[in-house]
Amino acid sequence: MQDYFIGRQAIYDRRLRVYAYELLYREGNTSGAPSMDGDLATSRVMLNAFTDMGLDRIVGSHRAFLNMTRSLLMDLPEFPFDRKRLVLEILEDIVIDEPFVQRIAALAKEGFTLALDDFEFRQTRHPLIPHIQILKVEVPTMEWDKVAQQMAKVNRSDMLLLAEKVETEQEYRQLHELGFDLFQGYYFSRPHVVTGKRLNENQLITLKLLATLNDPQSTPRQLENLIVQDPGLVYNILRYLNSAALKMPRKIDSIQQAIVYLGVQRLRGWANLIALSRIDGQPVETFTIALVRAHMCAKLTARVDSEESDGAFTVGLLSVLDLLMGQHMDMLLELMPISESIKGALLDHQGTAGEALRCARSFEQKEGVPTGFAHLDAAEIQEIFLQASELAFQEQSSLLAG
Repeated sequence: MQDYFIGRQAIYDRRLRVYAYELLYREGNTSGAPSMDGDLATSRVMLNAFTDMGLDRIVGSHRAFLNMTRSLLMDLPEFPFDRKRLVLEILEDIVIDEPFVQRIAALAKEGFTLALDDFEFRQTRHPLIPHIQILKVEVPTMEWDKVAQQMAKVNRSDMLLLAEKVETEQEYRQLHELGFDLFQGYYFSRPHVVTGKRLNENQLITLKLLATLNDPQSTPRQLENLIVQDPGLVYNILRYLNSAALKMPRKIDSIQQAIVYLGVQRLRGWANLIALSRIDGQPVETFTIALVRAHMCAKLTARVDSEESDGAFTVGLLSVLDLLMGQHMDMLLELMPISESIKGALLDHQGTAGEALRCARSFEQKEGVPTGFAHLDAAEIQEIFLQASELAFQEQSSLLAG
């Protein structure tokens, strides 16, 4: 039985677009048993990503960073896809000798993109630097007063500097100003709350719409009347529902048809998504996170209670509300007449949908083990994550098109 998980963490460029995802391998065993060696862990990631799972299901059209051990780099297997989609990440604990340096030089000449993990700027004479395209520097190891000077000693015009473990907005802004090219860390998946900051007009309009959409007292007719008052919302909902990504068996021509065909709760979910997508200035990855969480919550919950899956979808979508608004979730929910079950799931992971949200969130973390769910084993949860990711990439393309 599968006892491991493969997740991912986004790596962003200077415009906060996703440059790549680092593939994350975690064992599902929490008993304290020794972890498997790096070769076996990386081999499992590769085997599953390239055969059983399919790379596109995990990272969409983006690149994938894969942690590599010495033995795997010395005897690299054939990849059944364009090698330009893969970044081979050289771990910091690898013993570096002349044969290894020659091997890395050969891989670079063959067209592989190579990243050096946990690089420290004091290692200016590192023997691999001439052959590396990406240097990953951990923020906690930086001496901020020396960074600019140290960068000049190692950086090349064809090299990208990646800041890893970015935790705060101040760190991100400093690194951006210093000229780092890529960024990775928990900062990008946390809400950035600014005390005293007010919601802007765009956010207020969206929050008001979300509040009305999710009012548990609203009737199907009231929901329809609300949506049809906004021609742009109607257009985007119908365009989205009729897109190839959703694979509807028939064309939906009106909001009334959508309610009859999909049901109120499911239409609420899609309308929530369209409304969230209207918030200005947000990284596209935020909507990927929302869609993955939404589909994971719905699919996990359906294994326990199929009648609750549409509500769980909404829980997943709204779980990024604090990311989008820059305000605490509890404050935002106070402004919305939302059901107590959804509120409890969002604030305290209460109920089946709340447990599903906890599980979905755990796949975004670089450390730790993904949270289990109900009676499902690791293989079932992993497959649900992959299905959710695949749907998210497809639907995101439809959402952002046109």
